[in-house]
Amino acid sequence: MGAVSWKLCAWCALWWVLAAGALKVGRQRCDEDRLAVYKLHVETHWTRDLFPKQYPEWRPPAQWSRLVGRSHDKSYFLFRVGERASDGLKLFCETGQSDGLEAQSQGGGGVLDEFNGPAITMGKGSSETEFFVDGNHTRVSVAMRIVPSPDWFVGLDSLPLCKNGYWIDALSVQAGPMDAGTDSGFTFTAPNWPSEPRQKISHITAQHPSHPANSFFYPDKKELPSIATFHFYRDKLYRLSEKMQRSHIDNRVHSVDDLEAVLRREEISNDVLPSIVRDKPQRRKGKHRRLRNGRPVACQVSEWEAWSPCSVSCGIGESTRSRKVLRHALRGGGRCPPLAETKWCGEHTDCPQRFFNW
Repeated sequence: MGAVSWKLCAWCALWWVLAAGALKVGRQRCDEDRLAVYKLHVETHWTRDLFPKQYPEWRPPAQWSRLVGRSHDKSYFLFRVGERASDGLKLFCETGQSDGLEAQSQGGGGVLDEFNGPAITMGKGSSETEFFVDGNHTRVSVAMRIVPSPDWFVGLDSLPLCKNGYWIDALSVQAGPMDAGTDSGFTFTAPNWPSEPRQKISHITAQHPSHPANSFFYPDKKELPSIATFHFYRDKLYRLSEKMQRSHIDNRVHSVDDLEAVLRREEISNDVLPSIVRDKPQRRKGKHRRLRNGRPVACQVSEWEAWSPCSVSCGIGESTRSRKVLRHALRGGGRCPPLAETKWCGEHTDCPQRFFNW
């Protein structure tokens, strides 16, 4: 199978190479009220056959830290080639500790979901995890530390999972090693040798850094083999508020305005409006009495009630709030605004993590 390049951005085009047919765009739109669940399967290819030079056999043998990832919008990045590493990334790439990364993105910063994947205890292996994205947070960034190494890692920066307005169903991305620029060691087992000043994050290639002591230096090769492959699969897709069954809609409809509010929230086609109205006439508490004048009467609603508790105690759930109609619209008066709102709540990091923490 031939290889083709997918130019996502100028600074990542050098190393984002997809196998032909690995990108599959689906038919579901990346709308703001959509929450998608993706599965991530990571394969690592660090073997003596592919990377014989100084291949670490013991203390410790070749392996990988746990995977750390973020789903986010374009305002956030976990790392960026050509930029200097944050303190949190420095700690992670040198020690595998990700606490600094998690603290760095608490409270927003464009992040929707923080997720982890199990460590890989050998050079060649695999790891799996899953994460959430939505229509406002369609990008994912991940990183795994190469163990042992001074500050080397593999990762993806701001990989978009929405293409031309549609969710990507499947995608595979090959990655090579990178240097965080915080340690000046050349070999896998080099002692701690801090880079002062801190250097910019860069790709490690067969010729760069061009030092014979460099563990990835292969001057006879044009390029290094892929050391890891990231496979993304879209698993599930949710609406902000799931469609209700017909009977549930009927139980909530007391007027045309109520029905239209349900239609807006549930995204049910307006072509169901006439039949439901015919089947269920408007309910009124007292006898209907036409007002003497023919002026329009606008709808009036109450204040919002408090947000409900999150629907789940682990992961991403929903919280809702509602308000009531105090007076329905008459004779073309202003329609009632939505009577309920739903928002995401919770964090994926609230779930118990049982992964090995390097």
